[in-house]
Amino acid sequence: MDNGRASNSVRGSWRTRPSHGGRSLGQFSATDTLGRGRASNSVQGSWRSRPSHGGLSLGRGSTWHRSRAQVPSETIDTTPFGRLVTNITLDDASSFITKTDSPKISDCKYIASYSLMKASTQKIIIPGQPATWTPLELPSRLPGDQGEYLRDQNGARFPDYPMQPSVQSIFALNKEFDPSSVDILGCASSLGDILRFVRSVDLTFRFDVEIIGDTLFLVRNHRNQVIPDVRGYGHSFLNAFLTHGAELQETVSHQRIVSYSFGGLKCLVRYECDGHFSGSEEKSKATAGEKKVSGFPKFPASNSITMEPAGNVIPQESILEVKTKSQARDPIDMAEHLPRLWLRQIPSLITAYHRAGNFEDVQEKVVREDLLKWESDHELELRKFASILRQLIIEVKRASHLKLELCRTGLGPLELREQSEKPREALPNEWREMWTEQRREPTRDSKSYLSDDEDGEGSYPDYLSSKDWSDESYDFDDDVALDYTACDVECGYCGRCDY
Repeated sequence: MDNGRASNSVRGSWRTRPSHGGRSLGQFSATDTLGRGRASNSVQGSWRSRPSHGGLSLGRGSTWHRSRAQVPSETIDTTPFGRLVTNITLDDASSFITKTDSPKISDCKYIASYSLMKASTQKIIIPGQPATWTPLELPSRLPGDQGEYLRDQNGARFPDYPMQPSVQSIFALNKEFDPSSVDILGCASSLGDILRFVRSVDLTFRFDVEIIGDTLFLVRNHRNQVIPDVRGYGHSFLNAFLTHGAELQETVSHQRIVSYSFGGLKCLVRYECDGHFSGSEEKSKATAGEKKVSGFPKFPASNSITMEPAGNVIPQESILEVKTKSQARDPIDMAEHLPRLWLRQIPSLITAYHRAGNFEDVQEKVVREDLLKWESDHELELRKFASILRQLIIEVKRASHLKLELCRTGLGPLELREQSEKPREALPNEWREMWTEQRREPTRDSKSYLSDDEDGEGSYPDYLSSKDWSDESYDFDDDVALDYTACDVECGYCGRCDY
């Protein structure tokens, strides 16, 4: 094996192609969060965001000019922390670990997608389409990246409701969609933050959490934060080695939403998609023609994002992730990248090595088997991960009368805090109603976040009855405090059974 690369005779091995390219996939490191563009390019193998907004690079050689009043350039979130509601520690995770729910991802399916265009901040293309892998001949010398890059395309374009384009695209492509079975809806980077907490990685982050119906929404609140003065070759490589068709040439970001089961929870996970292998459009038309969009359902006019039909649904098996890296440094460490690919269920990884921007070595690997092995090797951590997600659902339900965010500093615990300053909501009122109007009563099988006792009957974990809630912020004598007297195992201790 040369430089950590297996020969082509091994199934799923790295394959060198006369092509390829990519943006840095980055390190699953202690200083970065999982989202794109979170780290400076001075960090080896750091995540690189696509070029972004006005005055900022938008990606693929384009620029979106704007005034500072439209999109201020902020590099960090300076919003003060609100009052502490409760802490969640790794010790708590053992209370929610179940023997029956598998700590493995299963039944992964495409649910929805949309593309964001450089010409408009308030329009989404549904289903859109990720860029197609169209590699150049090697060697290929590319110019370096420069400028500022947004941390969050959705937050910058839809600062009031960053999750609305996800929800709107779900309903647009799935007219009979039933939200009542969904336990968690959020971006992969937010789930990645929680996973790295479980793995005891030193990491600071904060994002909003809210219960709508029976679903826990995880909402990144980066808004207009940028990574300043980016250097490297990742964006330039994406622009050169992946292309869009004529109707989608102005795409700056393609967002994809998949559904899967994990630890007894049904999760909808959104992530930014690098690209796909060519030829999958034809397969999509043959196997998923019903997804071709010609029109949209009637949505609330006052709070709907403008939609335009274009693109094709791409099968999950054709989706790829891209990483670039200097040949002067060590080869990529797959252990650092598999957690990211696992959360997104991306089956293929492309790596491109360069010398000062001259790309000579591009490789491709099918990582399905690697993801399964990583999942098996980290079973205990993933059981804790599922446990923390279950606990978070319960805790946010208990404090659902508050507007909350989940925070962590360094190696500290997860902190559930009240939002400070102007409260934020995951969705506008009309869309909240759409999400809850088809809600059914939860069943023990689909909505039980509880452990089983020896008789097979559900029992409420001891820590929830004895857990200390911060005297600083939570007063059970308050008029708005929830009353759990009539709640039971079946309702998940929702706090609403007296109403």
